[in-house]
Amino acid sequence: MTPNQALRNAHDWFEVNSGWAPPDQETLDEWAADGMCRAPDECQVAPDGWCGHGLASWALILRDPDDNGRSRS
Repeated sequence: MTPNQALRNAHDWFEVNSGWAPPDQETLDEWAADGMCRAPDECQVAPDGWCGHGLASWALILRDPDDNGRSRS
């Protein structure tokens, strides 16, 4: 698995799962202070990592320069 694959997996997941919302900056900061993050499916992951299901962390998703706002829709 690579970060790009995990990002693609996350965006594919967004297409078939409703009700998700990206975390706000305060939440991201709290997670970072704890040395962790969450993936969109709520799995706990490393900030620069992905879960066992192959979904990128929110930190990776929200800083993806090729995201074009997809994760904020």
